[in-house]
Amino acid sequence: MSMSRLRRDSAWKYCWGFLMVFCRTAISSPTVLEPIYWNSSNSRFLPGQGLVLYPQIGDKLDIICPKVDSKTVGQYEYYKLYMVDKDQADRCTIKKKNTPLLNCSIPQQDVKFTIKFQEFSPNICGLEFQENKDYYIIWANLPGFLWY
Repeated sequence: MSMSRLRRDSAWKYCWGFLMVFCRTAISSPTVLEPIYWNSSNSRFLPGQGLVLYPQIGDKLDIICPKVDSKTVGQYEYYKLYMVDKDQADRCTIKKKNTPLLNCSIPQQDVKFTIKFQEFSPNICGLEFQENKDYYIIWANLPGFLWY
């Protein structure tokens, strides 16, 4: 085999490898999803259904707590958001073992929580998600909320 043929074959393999990496990166590029403003006036929350999203692995989502504006007096919305299983979501219940994802208790500050949909987290307490699996986030803000 001649030296020029070897160089052409190597160049072709290099270009092919670059093209494959470029295509995989372009196809699986993560998306920053539209943020969710977690408040009672958000029209994206549908009665009886909530808000349904279809994120992909690698996507990011910001959940933003309600903030008090200068016109609002005495009306604050306080929430604690939890990730729960389907049964808990259907029954609107939270188990004592559930850890809050986000505590919206400082109405005069901007507070947000970013979820990165990833299969593996380098953080021991980080969230991990699987493709084609449903996840549920609910909130507790009322006295007498069901705990078990």
